[in-house]
Amino acid sequence: MALAVMLSRGAGVFDVRRHLGTKTRYAYRLAVPGAPSVYKHPDPEGYEPTHLWLMARHGTRWPTSDRMLQINSLEALFRDARNTGAHPWLANWTAPFPDVGFLGGELHPIGADELWGLAYRLRKRFPRLSGLEYLPKRFPVVSTQVARTAASASAFTTGFFPEVGPADDPADDSPSVNPSAPASSSSSSLTAAATAAAAATTGQGKAGQQQEQQQQQQQQQGPRVAVMEVDAAGRPRRSALRSVDAAAGVPGLLSAAELDATLRELPARKRPQAVAMSMAPKAADPLLRFFDVCPAYAQHDEYTEKWMGGWMQGNWSALVPALEQRLGLARDMDPCEVEALWQLCLLEAGLEGVGDRACSLFTPQEAMQLEWVDDIHLLETQAWGADINYQIAAPLLRDAALSLKAAAAASGAPGTGAPAARLLFAHCETLIPLATLMGLFRPPAPQPPDASPAAVDAAVSAAAAQRHLQQVDTLEDLHMIVSDLHRLNDQDALRARSKARSKGGAVGSEDSHSCYPGRPVDPDQLPPPEGWYPMLPNDDSRLFKGARLAPYAANMALVLYRRRDGAAAAASSSPRHLVRLLYNEQVLPIPGCGSGSGLDCDLDEFLERMEGKMDADTLDRLCGPDSPPAKAGLRGDGGASLMFDRKRVPSKSLQHRPGGFVRGGVDGAGADAGAAAGGSGEGAGGKAGGDATPAS
Repeated sequence: MALAVMLSRGAGVFDVRRHLGTKTRYAYRLAVPGAPSVYKHPDPEGYEPTHLWLMARHGTRWPTSDRMLQINSLEALFRDARNTGAHPWLANWTAPFPDVGFLGGELHPIGADELWGLAYRLRKRFPRLSGLEYLPKRFPVVSTQVARTAASASAFTTGFFPEVGPADDPADDSPSVNPSAPASSSSSSLTAAATAAAAATTGQGKAGQQQEQQQQQQQQQGPRVAVMEVDAAGRPRRSALRSVDAAAGVPGLLSAAELDATLRELPARKRPQAVAMSMAPKAADPLLRFFDVCPAYAQHDEYTEKWMGGWMQGNWSALVPALEQRLGLARDMDPCEVEALWQLCLLEAGLEGVGDRACSLFTPQEAMQLEWVDDIHLLETQAWGADINYQIAAPLLRDAALSLKAAAAASGAPGTGAPAARLLFAHCETLIPLATLMGLFRPPAPQPPDASPAAVDAAVSAAAAQRHLQQVDTLEDLHMIVSDLHRLNDQDALRARSKARSKGGAVGSEDSHSCYPGRPVDPDQLPPPEGWYPMLPNDDSRLFKGARLAPYAANMALVLYRRRDGAAAAASSSPRHLVRLLYNEQVLPIPGCGSGSGLDCDLDEFLERMEGKMDADTLDRLCGPDSPPAKAGLRGDGGASLMFDRKRVPSKSLQHRPGGFVRGGVDGAGADAGAAAGGSGEGAGGKAGGDATPAS
C-alpha cells in the first residue's frame, strides 16, 4: 500500500511524516501521552515566573553534504528500475542536489519558521520575562559554532524579542552619505537646473513657495546635491543630467528632488532587535559539544558504530526482495541502496510533504521497521545504551542548575540581579544526552532472550572505551588524540568524496555506520557484543521515538517560579521557588521529584536530585586525566568555563548513585524516571539523534 494515500491527519490513518525519526519536522513531532500543553497548564498558584532556561535543537535543515551525495547516487538505481508504469516518477527522476557545497546541512526556511514560532509562543506565554528591555547580560544567547544553530538562534531571537526603533527615526544626514557638492561651475549650474526643475514640479501655491525658500536657504549654506548626482571628482553623473530632463516630461526618470528623497526615506517598519551571541570553537566546547571534547566517548562511539553497522545492514537486507520487485530491477539491490532510498523518503516527506514518490515504495510496516532501526541506533550511541553516552552532558546540566540558582538568589524584579532567560542552541546530540541524564524517556528493560545476567550487564562497557587513556599522562597527549580523531574524520570524508567522483556517485553518508552503495559490508565491522539485544520493542506505541525525542527544533526548558510576597502560598510554608520542566512545549514531571506543586518541583529538591549528575569533574573522570575542558581554562566559551569553577559547586554533597541502564532490570533511578512520561509505564529516556559523527 503506497504511502501517498496516507499523508493524512485523519484518526487512525498512517502518516509517514510522523515516522521520520530525528528528521521529523517540528509540526509533526509526537507528543508525550498525557502531558499537558504549557499554554493550557497555568502557572502555580501564588507564583510568578522569574527565569527561563532553554536548550533547543536547530530547526529543519537541508541534508548534510554527504547525505546529498548519497541521495544523488540513487540515479543509478532508478536507471535500472523498469516498473515505471506503477511509478512514473522514476522515469524523470534526477539528482536533486547539483551543488552540495553551499546548501549541505544549512538551515531550511522551514527551520527558521519553526524557531521563530516557538519563540513567539513562549514570548506570549511568559510576557513578564520576554517583555523586559533586551540587554546582552539579561538575555545571554549561546550557540554552537555551526551555521544552522547560529541561524536558528537568530530566528528565535527575532520572535522572542519585539521589533524596536521608533517610527520617527531621523534620516541619515551624515556627510559620508549625503555630501555637499564640490564648488565647481558644472555642479553649481547642475544644482541650479535641478532646483528649477524641482520647483516647476511643485506647482503654484504656498507649498511651492515653502520649498523654494528651503532651497534658497540650502544654497546660502552651500551647494548641496543628492549623493548620486556627482561622482567622486565632482563631475555630473549621466543619471543626474537625465533627472533634469525629467522635469520636461521625459517618462521613467526621477527628478533630482525625487532622487534625493529616496535616499532619505524612513523605514516603513521597525527593525528586529539586534542580539549578541556567543559561541566556542567546535573542538573546544564542553558546554554544547561535549561529545567533541571527550576522546573516550569518541572511541566508544567508533566501536559501537562498527558492530551496529552490520546489524543495521541486516535489517535493510530484509527489505531488498520486496523493493526489487516494486522497482522492477533486473539486478540485485544492495542493502545500502535501501538506506539511501529511505533517506530520499525522509527528504521528500520531511521537507516537501510528498509521499507519492520514494515513500510510496515502502509499506507502513516497512517504514516503521526502518524507523525502529534508527531509534535503536539512537539508543545505543547517545542514550541509555552506555553510561558515557549521557554522563558527558554533565556540564550542560550544571549550567542549567547554576542559572536557576543565580536567578533564585537575586532579589528584585526578574532580569535585574540575574539573567531573565538563558537561551542555548545546539544539536540533538546535545539535547538528548541532557534529557537522558535527567532521567527522561527511559525505556523499560525487556528481559534478554538468551543471555546470562552477567553477559547482559557487560554487553556495553564505557570502561573498555577508556583503556587506551591509561597511559595518557599529559595534556599535550590528549590534544594529539583529539587532533588525530579530527584529522582521520576529515581524511575519511575526503576519501568518500573522491570515490564518489571516480565511481559515479557511490558515496557514504555522514554517519559512520552508513555504507557505500554497491560495496559489500565492511570487513572490519564487528559482531554485536555477546548477549546484546535491542532494548526497544518494535512496537509503534513505544515512548522512545526519535520523532518525539529529537525532531527538528526540539527543545527543553526549565522555568523558575518565585512565590509572590504576601500570596496565600506564603502562609502555607510552600517552597520559595519551584521548577517546571517543559519538553517540546509540554509540561513533564521532573524524574525523582516527589514534592512541589502538581508537576512542579521544589528548587532545593531539584538541585539535590541533580547534584550527583553534574559534578564539575565529570569530564575529567570520564574522558581521561587532564582533559582539555577542565584544565585548559577555556574562556570565551559562552559560559562553559563556569562548569569547572569549583567555587560554584552546590554546597550540599550527596552520595552519587550511578544511573546507568541495567539491561536485566530497572534500578532505583529508573523507577524514579518511570513516572516522567505521562504515566504510560515507560520511563523516560532519550538519545541524540540523526547524524552520529557530525552534530545533526
